[in-house]
Amino acid sequence: MSLIDENSVWNRLGPSLQDSPEPLEERSFGVRELYDLFRRRLRLIIAIIIGVTALALVAALELPKTYTANSMIVVETGDANPLDSSTQTQPNQQPDKSRMDTEQDLITSRVFAGLVVDRLDLIEDSDFNTYLPPAASGTSGTGVLSQAVGLIVSIPKKMLAVVTGANAQDTSLPDKAVQQDRAITSYLASLSLQRSGDSAAMTISFVNDDAVKAANVANATARLFVEWSRDNKRQDIKDAVGFLRQQSTELASRIAAIEGQIAKYASEHGVSSDPRDDLLRASIQQANDQLSTARGEYTQAQARLAQVRLAAKNGDTGAGVDPLLSSDFLTTLRNDEAAATRDRAQLAGNYGRNHPLVQEADAKIAAVRAMISQEMLRTIAILENEVRVDEGRVDQLTKSLQASNEELRQRSLAEAKLRELNNDLLTEQKLNDLVSGKLGSLDPFSDAVEPGVRTVSTAEIPTSPTFPKLRLMLAGGFAASLVLAFILVLTLESMDGRVRDSRRVSKLIRVPLLASIPLLPRKFLRPALPPLETLLSKPRSAFSDAFRSLYSACTRMNGGRVKHVVLVTSGLPQEGKTTTAMGLAMAAGMDGALTALIDLDLRTRHLHTSMGLGSASKTLDDYLRGDCGLAEIVQTLPEIPQLDVMAPRTDDQTSPEFLNSSQLAKLLEAFRLEYDVVIIDAPPMLVLEDAVRIAASVDTVVVVAACDSTTQEALSQVVERLRFTGGPSIGWVFNRVDPFQQAHGAFRKAYLRRQQIRRYFPV
Repeated sequence: MSLIDENSVWNRLGPSLQDSPEPLEERSFGVRELYDLFRRRLRLIIAIIIGVTALALVAALELPKTYTANSMIVVETGDANPLDSSTQTQPNQQPDKSRMDTEQDLITSRVFAGLVVDRLDLIEDSDFNTYLPPAASGTSGTGVLSQAVGLIVSIPKKMLAVVTGANAQDTSLPDKAVQQDRAITSYLASLSLQRSGDSAAMTISFVNDDAVKAANVANATARLFVEWSRDNKRQDIKDAVGFLRQQSTELASRIAAIEGQIAKYASEHGVSSDPRDDLLRASIQQANDQLSTARGEYTQAQARLAQVRLAAKNGDTGAGVDPLLSSDFLTTLRNDEAAATRDRAQLAGNYGRNHPLVQEADAKIAAVRAMISQEMLRTIAILENEVRVDEGRVDQLTKSLQASNEELRQRSLAEAKLRELNNDLLTEQKLNDLVSGKLGSLDPFSDAVEPGVRTVSTAEIPTSPTFPKLRLMLAGGFAASLVLAFILVLTLESMDGRVRDSRRVSKLIRVPLLASIPLLPRKFLRPALPPLETLLSKPRSAFSDAFRSLYSACTRMNGGRVKHVVLVTSGLPQEGKTTTAMGLAMAAGMDGALTALIDLDLRTRHLHTSMGLGSASKTLDDYLRGDCGLAEIVQTLPEIPQLDVMAPRTDDQTSPEFLNSSQLAKLLEAFRLEYDVVIIDAPPMLVLEDAVRIAASVDTVVVVAACDSTTQEALSQVVERLRFTGGPSIGWVFNRVDPFQQAHGAFRKAYLRRQQIRRYFPV
């Protein structure tokens, strides 16, 4: 259980802690901080590197070794389809990527893998058929670690067999098909193929823990794939030859059948494939000409008839209308009509319209005109007869031409069918020639077939394992250890809240830094001197000078008053509060002030041992009972006459409970009256409540924080608890600080800085 109960501490502090510390600025993390980080964690980093590298070494030596054997085949150019003659292989032509990918897929197919398993009888090898008992395996780990792991693994198996009652002699195996499938899976898991760029070469790699077996399987894979390719190609050619022979027979039968159909159809329909023997088209052409002439004559007769009818209707009997109207008879009648018309006009002018001569002339004109009309009707009848004759002729020629066209259409269909049969015959003959030619090129070579691949390199028995490789695993282990150390160091640093930066701590707790106490100096392979001996024998060292600075800072915090009571405490034990109290008291005594050093950490009482004191004439318990005076319970340090020490021994019967009584205040008041400076070594504040009670009766509280040990949270809690008591001024001391920490730069710069600092603090 932790000595610090954060919940109880904060609950005790209550409302006075509402004023939380100001937020810290984010720390910059640069090269220098990284260097400091790795310097602090150097031991951890070295341990991780050594441990991980050692594990890698052990793994490289103890893990089962696997060997890789490589054989090589070359995919040659060639026609993959025996029936495809459209493409010709060019010299020096490389197989395309699809061909290489296809060959690679074939090698890794389960069909070919099954062939390899059957040929090599891998189903009887426990490396591939895991259904077989492990004892059948010919390889096992030979290292001590492998044997130990095997023994550890075998114990639970035996116990499980005993508990479940399993028969150890039960050797039943699944079906052969299941075992073969497992062997194929194991074989394919150890097989790999590599190809470089567009190269036609392909490397077959096989991994096994037996070097001889790896080489044998790799060579067998290459050899069997060549044989498999040859067999497949031979089978393809045989299938192609059989197919071509069947097609040739069927084509011959179809050609004979088509020729018979052509002869029968030509005889039945009286058609020939030669168009010069057909006379029907010539007669149709002649009929078309006659029909055209008849239609012209018919049209002309219709036009004459219409013209004559129009002339008869209009009374136009001129000779320019139609040749039939210019006959001698009509001409004579027209002349008689004209003479009668003139005579009538003359008689009408001489005698009047009602004279008998005039009426006689009118009768003569009417008779002539009647005769002209009759002649016109006769002419029209003649023309109508001609029109009817021409129309009948046109109809007759049209019907004759339609019959001829229908006959021509029927003959055209027959010729088309005949041409179709001839085309089918030609097609079948060409296909028959092609099949015969291809069959002639394949049939002689159906038994002598070259495979599309060939073996160019056989696998030799590997002499060194591919895994594990000692150098590679050591390098990998070293690299992994560096990464692991880096991650672990950064993780620990992010979780680490220990005090290292005094400026950050002062800003966090809002308390001034009184002094930084350096580490005790020590030589190589020799322990450091005790603090008391260092303070007495080396008064001008950096360690002693730090306490003089602390005394000066405490005096300034007291405002220059003559009497001064200082409480020295810390958050947790082992942070240097006793050493700090002792050094502060010695610095005050050497400065001439009458000083008293009081050890009120009555549960541990380390001060008496640390200072090597003897026995006082009286104990603190005697003083509290009133049996003696103050001078009888203190001891004067011989080297510093101004310093008196009250340090109860372990056999002192004084109970720590007096710190909760009024006797504590009386004791401190007595020391305040007798001495100028009173230094109190109090218990840790986060462990006991004693220091909180003592703090109510002092002028200044000095909180000690050890560098790289005290956490920021603990220091903050100590300061807040002291603020909760009210009254005394508070300062803190940074203990166990490296005096040369400002020189953590480059090595040469650090060395020069150390030399410069040592001039001021000689060892």
